[in-house]
Amino acid sequence: MKGLLSTLFIVAAIVVFGTHEAQAQKIDHKRSELAAHAADGASVRVRESAAVSDAVDNIEAKARRKEIEGYRVVIFSANGQYAGDNARTVLETFQTNHPHINAYMVYESPYFKVSVGDCLTLEEASHLMSQLVGEYPELFPKREMIKYNDLGNVRRRKIEVPDTLNIQ
Repeated sequence: MKGLLSTLFIVAAIVVFGTHEAQAQKIDHKRSELAAHAADGASVRVRESAAVSDAVDNIEAKARRKEIEGYRVVIFSANGQYAGDNARTVLETFQTNHPHINAYMVYESPYFKVSVGDCLTLEEASHLMSQLVGEYPELFPKREMIKYNDLGNVRRRKIEVPDTLNIQ
């Protein structure tokens, strides 16, 4: 039991230590560093169960992932001779009218599409759709991969705060 606890402690220390260093270093590199002999002949031998190894691999996989499944609302979808130009116009108009919502233009053969928002759930996408249906009557939700960086930039509204507050 004591051996298992010390093994778990070592693996946990490796994982924690590895997250503070550059992401490029892998747990295998840390294992080999621990196994290498020190100048005084001391070394550390790491033995881990398959369950611990799988858990570490899952944590590493999640750390490498840069995207998550979510939804965007498609406000424009067309094909044809001027579809690309029309999509750019819709994108620019949307960005002007809604600077706090991320907007994207993509070409998915044969359609040019403009999608907006970075919604984690269909419910959130539906709420966004209810806000935009007056401007864009033919919108629909679409499952897409959303980058974590885009989530950090979602709906950053500039809040106007007066120079003085009239509190009475």
